Amino acid sequence: MLSAQSHLDFGSSTLQSTIFLERRIRVHLMRRDRLVFDSAYAPPAKNQSSNAHLFAQLAGTFEIAGGAPVAAPCAFVLAETEFDRVVRGAHTFRSFGERCTIIEARVDMADLRRPIGLAHGPIELAAPVWTAYHALEAEPSEPRVFELIAALGAAGVLSGDLTASVVAVEPERFQRVWAVLRPLYQNLSASASLKQIAVLAGLSLRQLGRDLGDLTRTFGLFGAGFRDATHVLRLRAAVLLLSAPDGTPSDVARQVGYGSLDAMGRAFRDAHLPAPSVIQEAVRYRG
Repeated sequence: MLSAQSHLDFGSSTLQSTIFLERRIRVHLMRRDRLVFDSAYAPPAKNQSSNAHLFAQLAGTFEIAGGAPVAAPCAFVLAETEFDRVVRGAHTFRSFGERCTIIEARVDMADLRRPIGLAHGPIELAAPVWTAYHALEAEPSEPRVFELIAALGAAGVLSGDLTASVVAVEPERFQRVWAVLRPLYQNLSASASLKQIAVLAGLSLRQLGRDLGDLTRTFGLFGAGFRDATHVLRLRAAVLLLSAPDGTPSDVARQVGYGSLDAMGRAFRDAHLPAPSVIQEAVRYRG
């Protein structure tokens, strides 16, 4: 298992994130204070996949578009087309709060034992599963992730085959590349080039390409490629920060590494998103 953490204060808002990568499951712990995630404005990943997302909200409010708000704790199983690769006509949702904590697990649909899709509404989780979620929230660590996966397996939410296949220690070639990628995640940097990463890792571009390709295939990362993945990550960070109650689009552009507000606007247009000012008006956190 590989992991990394990041922390960003943006005005009066806070974004904390810890990601845990395992070969068959990705667990993402997020704390988004005074920020709004609206899947209607989520820049889609370019890869096709057979994944689904177990989305557990431990603090804050979850609201399906057109539906009544649901107070945490609550859990939903999201289709890939409702979260990472939103398509026209899909159900959308918002997740927000003065303090909002999410633990999202991405797995192959075949490994889930619950109905997939927002149309099915919230799912029931046993008390030991919620205990494991709260333990991971209090102590974001790989042992706590193992405990959560085991609890989900014991409760029949995930397949027993998945819980038995977890790899605790990854080979050196993965750890070497991840040691360079981890600081980029910690700093929420989406502008590093492969050449810069190769220099930091002490590898040739060819060797980095092989190792990064192996890492990508093994962990299901990046989808259409490293460049496309960092592009999507920067867009998603920008959309999320536009919801902060006391930031401007220019502030967001500087924070996420766009050279100017015009450059961010062009990136939004290329991704078929509304203008930053339009998204800000739609998602700004108002309490």
